[in-house]
Amino acid sequence: MKKINLKDPKYRPGILLVLIGIGIIALWYYYSYMPINVKLSELEQQFEAKQDTLRTIQALKPQLNLLREELQAASNKLDSLKSIFPDQKEIPKLLREITNVARASGIGTTKFNPMPDIEKEYYVENHYNMAVSGGYHQLAEFFAFLANLSRVVGLTGVPIPANLSISSANSLRVHEPCPVTW
Repeated sequence: MKKINLKDPKYRPGILLVLIGIGIIALWYYYSYMPINVKLSELEQQFEAKQDTLRTIQALKPQLNLLREELQAASNKLDSLKSIFPDQKEIPKLLREITNVARASGIGTTKFNPMPDIEKEYYVENHYNMAVSGGYHQLAEFFAFLANLSRVVGLTGVPIPANLSISSANSLRVHEPCPVTW
């Protein structure tokens, strides 16, 4: 085997080319390959995270139709409750309903005053003071009609004094306004 003498001028260009080649490969490795390798590692981590998310979504997918059905049922229930508990005061519509109910039962409405609303956790109570006049049985019929309205109605503090000016024993008149809650 022949020894290579590094001091020999005929080997210097070859050795220099090998060293320059190694230097170029090292520079390429540190400035091109390493950043690509780091980027590849980051992309693999993102891929795994997205795969986990996809597996979670696929596991929950069978429940999607059930959740849609529950949402539709809840939406239908909300719509029916909105008809019972309106979002805003509907005084004109309410006055028409009360007037129709009063006429149907033979009661006269003498006073109808809106009062301040009371906000509850899930709904708002609309308060009104009313004064009506009519016979005992007509008043009972009026209360029955109110109970059958599409809205939830509550009567509180209803004084029912006898009207002494009319000789009929079953004639009553509510002299003071009675609070009605809608």
